[in-house]
Amino acid sequence: MSAKTRQSLLRAKLSQQILSKAKGFTLIELLVVIVIVGVLSAVAIPQFLNQVRRSRTAEAQAALTAVGRGSEAYRLDNTQYPNSYDKIKFGCAGCGARGDKYMNDPWSAPNYKLPVASNVASVSPHGMRWDTTADAAKTQYVNSSGKPIQCTIGLGSQETAVTALTTFVGKSCNVFD
Repeated sequence: MSAKTRQSLLRAKLSQQILSKAKGFTLIELLVVIVIVGVLSAVAIPQFLNQVRRSRTAEAQAALTAVGRGSEAYRLDNTQYPNSYDKIKFGCAGCGARGDKYMNDPWSAPNYKLPVASNVASVSPHGMRWDTTADAAKTQYVNSSGKPIQCTIGLGSQETAVTALTTFVGKSCNVFD
């Protein structure tokens, strides 16, 4: 047998002995991996839950935006805001051939109750507010304190008569209450 062959056999035996002794992970290596996974979970899970909560409120905000557009169209025709959802909803009587003069689509937030008009009687020419609350049957539609999510959209101007009341212009949800 040549010297080169002996040398390669020796190297093969040596590497085989080294590899045969190193089986599995050490306890320290496992603990480090567990700590890393724990830290990543501690950061990722709350962020994921906040995103889920935000997406649930976006459902109501998008639907309320459509209701707000319908309310503005109603105000342009009648010089005042509607006092109920029935006056602007999709398919309402006297609202165009298909019932879509004010809203082109029906209420698109099935996990929320139909919107309710607020502060209509005293400020209907200037501004109003639509409110909706998560359906009680949808137990996952709750804010961080466990209450049903409530969303609001305010329409109109921010005149003194309007700001003295609880009407505001913009969208809001009680996600983190």
